[in-house]
Amino acid sequence: QLRARERRAVRTSRLAAALAGRGSEQRLLGAGGMSDFAVDFTKSYARRRPDEPRSHYSSRLKFINALLKGEADRITDERIEVLSHCYSNVKYLSNVYGKEIMDMLHKYDPEIPM
Repeated sequence: QLRARERRAVRTSRLAAALAGRGSEQRLLGAGGMSDFAVDFTKSYARRRPDEPRSHYSSRLKFINALLKGEADRITDERIEVLSHCYSNVKYLSNVYGKEIMDMLHKYDPEIPM
């Protein structure tokens, strides 16, 4: 199972590199490029779900990156994973969560309604 995780991490980091190489780096990673990218692709929160479109995955990675930069010492990997999936649900499925979660999502993506 560890080997499977390592293979997924390699595929995921290859995807990020491919996105960066196709000129999507500015859109995915912001003006700072890879040096500003804090996502650890060996973590479960950085894996793409089988049913997740690549564009949604890219957006979720960008959110995770912003979340890590703002909450790095105060947030667990499990919380990052949950919030990132909540983010996708709100952004793409118009789900609504409690005030605390919606505020957190809005804090790291101002396009998310409060």
